[in-house]
Amino acid sequence: MKFRNVNEAIAWLDTQKNIVPNINGSGVEKVKLALAFIGNPHHGIPAIHITGTNGKGSTTAFLRELLLSQGLQVGTFTSPHIMTFKERFTFNGELIADEDLITIIEEMVQINDYMEQTEFGRLVFFELYTVMMAIYFKMKKPDVCLIEVGIGGRRDCTSVIDGQIAIITTIGLDHSDKLGNTVEEVAAEKAGLIKQNTQVVTGLIEEGPLKVIEAYAAEMNSEIYRYQTDFGMADVLNHLDQGSTFNFWQAMSDPNETQQNNFAIGMLGLHQIQNATVAIQAFNLWMNFIEQPIDWVVAKPGLQQTNWIARMERINEDPFVYIDGAHNVAGLNALKGLVEEYFPHKAIRILYAGLDSKNQLEQLPLLSTFNSISLTVTEFGHPHAMTLAQFQEVVQQVPEKLEQAIQYVADWKPYVTEFINHKDSDEMLLITGSLYFVSDVRQFIVKEFQKISN
Repeated sequence: MKFRNVNEAIAWLDTQKNIVPNINGSGVEKVKLALAFIGNPHHGIPAIHITGTNGKGSTTAFLRELLLSQGLQVGTFTSPHIMTFKERFTFNGELIADEDLITIIEEMVQINDYMEQTEFGRLVFFELYTVMMAIYFKMKKPDVCLIEVGIGGRRDCTSVIDGQIAIITTIGLDHSDKLGNTVEEVAAEKAGLIKQNTQVVTGLIEEGPLKVIEAYAAEMNSEIYRYQTDFGMADVLNHLDQGSTFNFWQAMSDPNETQQNNFAIGMLGLHQIQNATVAIQAFNLWMNFIEQPIDWVVAKPGLQQTNWIARMERINEDPFVYIDGAHNVAGLNALKGLVEEYFPHKAIRILYAGLDSKNQLEQLPLLSTFNSISLTVTEFGHPHAMTLAQFQEVVQQVPEKLEQAIQYVADWKPYVTEFINHKDSDEMLLITGSLYFVSDVRQFIVKEFQKISN
């Protein structure tokens, strides 16, 4: 099959359906079979594998800029996308070219014709994207690939990759139907991406789930670097609305290497300092792995200039409008702390939408504790988006009733438009919730107000 343009090719991906259910991690075996059909392009990929309940995207962004600063060719595979599907596959920070994407999807047509004849059936969604990632990186031959998991680790499609370094940013309760109902169960799933005789970097993780990760790393004979004890933030020097400067202790794989301090980032929040330190630690380990000395003179500006869209991103200046894809309890708690620290005197309005697969019974009451003048919930065009009726049902289940604290808006676009056009500099609109929702909002504001680049 030949596609006339990239939109037609991407549309084909969305039409792929499979009636054969995936059971007990069979999706991984399914992807392995598809890759074997095309000669296993994923074998030998130099990779850093990233998982975690929160912080994957930001950590990946910090790490990419650090590696690029050293002249390395860097591929990234991330999800979900915010503005365009092509964000999922980048090379040296550039989105995959239309012609490359079309070529790869045309190959996927042949692969799925083959897969349909197997016991697994056709590849769908993230299975497709994982195989596409392997083909793309085989084509571009980066020096290092940063591969973000979809969900979990052990049973995630990306676990077919043998990463030399595994990063586990945070552990919290999310996707409980797939990962478990305790943080220890979640940790066991995420630790499953650790491969034999590799290195592991963990972020700020509670003692219970951290012990699970430590035990699995020991079983795999993999060396672990823990945020709590081996490295981490030592001293925040400055914490302003332009970003943060900080010192921290690095665990150096080379005892003769000099410790580095005085780091700066432009992304807001204490959690971003934590993400940055995890990235710096992994960066140090990778550069030692490839036996290339680090030029910190160019590495530090790369770190400071890192940004990641839809993560506490200011998308309008007058009045202030921020978007942040805080889609679970841990993310919302981090967002709450950030708002209290950076905007204590702002009159903040919150606009929120989420998915029915998330713990809204816990997230809605948490949102009501933000220092805001209004909390508005809305719905958006996603098959699993919460409806206003579902939000109202959740409110009725909360012991302390929230009827007085929550407003309901069926169509968020006029609400956002009215706020931006009002230009009340004393107020700030914070739009949060599902990344799919903030993606819709960002695309709308880019189109209607052209205040930010896409």
